[in-house]
Amino acid sequence: MMIKSNPSIKDFRAWRTIGVAWCIAACCYTPAVWLLDKAGDWKALPVTLATMVLFFTPWALLTPATLRASALAPLGTGRNGRSLAMLALLGIATIPFATASGLLLQQGVAWTIHASEAPAFTQLVRGTAITSFFSVPIYVAIVGIGQVLIWTERSREREKMRADARLEALRARIGPHFLFNALTAIGELAHRDPDGTQRAIAGLADILRGTLIADEHHGLGDEIAMAKDHVELHRLLIPGKLDFHVRVSPDAWRELIPTAILQPLIENALVHALNSLGQGRLAILAQVDDGLLHIRVENTMPAIIRPSRGTGSGLANVRERLAALYGGKAELRTMIAAEQFVAELSLPASVEAKSAA
Repeated sequence: MMIKSNPSIKDFRAWRTIGVAWCIAACCYTPAVWLLDKAGDWKALPVTLATMVLFFTPWALLTPATLRASALAPLGTGRNGRSLAMLALLGIATIPFATASGLLLQQGVAWTIHASEAPAFTQLVRGTAITSFFSVPIYVAIVGIGQVLIWTERSREREKMRADARLEALRARIGPHFLFNALTAIGELAHRDPDGTQRAIAGLADILRGTLIADEHHGLGDEIAMAKDHVELHRLLIPGKLDFHVRVSPDAWRELIPTAILQPLIENALVHALNSLGQGRLAILAQVDDGLLHIRVENTMPAIIRPSRGTGSGLANVRERLAALYGGKAELRTMIAAEQFVAELSLPASVEAKSAA
């Protein structure tokens, strides 16, 4: 699995981050080098730190290329042998080159400042060979960081794919749940009103056409229009007095909400409560308050609730979908108050969020 774009690695390649990281590495190596060569000479400590910074400068310059190579040879993908071989060959080329460059940089600065005698070629080769062995952990650490960043990005991509698949599954489950109840009611209507059955089927087709919207979000106005279609279909299927009210604050009309998120709540009110009474009241209230969009669905309910012929999963699906889309920032609360069933959605206000950004 190749990663075409890896934001984590791109962020890490920022030169400021690389510079700070290698300065920290130089500070960590300085005490050991100072104790080995200049122990007791405190004046030599800053000089030792400067020489270590010079030594690690080529490593810092090669870090982006090394991380890119690490992304091209990921481990744990079923091709570990090939990836290890590529990383080993890259290390064979990178480690001596970076080591020799660092040593040359140190010697060049020392020769320029102190006019010291340039080291012999054989001495430089010997120093590069010895120091390269001690530089192997540095290369391994860079590659290891690259592998961690690759797996972090892969985990994010997999989580996003799972979340997208989960949302699609939830939307697919919401549609059949409503369809089951509607078709059952249309079947009952066919025995007493053939003409009404045709109108009900046409109304159901309009509703299903709305639920097939590909966009995950649409305007609250569009969602309420779908709710009105539900009410009109209900009036055809279950004749009786139904008072339907909508009260939405001006700023709430502009909000974006998940497509068909109100459908299970409206269907729950119409089928599970109002059908039992033959009449009643259904209201949709919406307003924006303190950065949250509050949508309240109220309906009258019978004193004795009859068993539902549906699966009973509508409200659970809404909660799962909100959790998948918003995490803990959205919720669905239900309550019974004054012979009314109330379902209240609270989710982040999309318009305010965009304005703040």
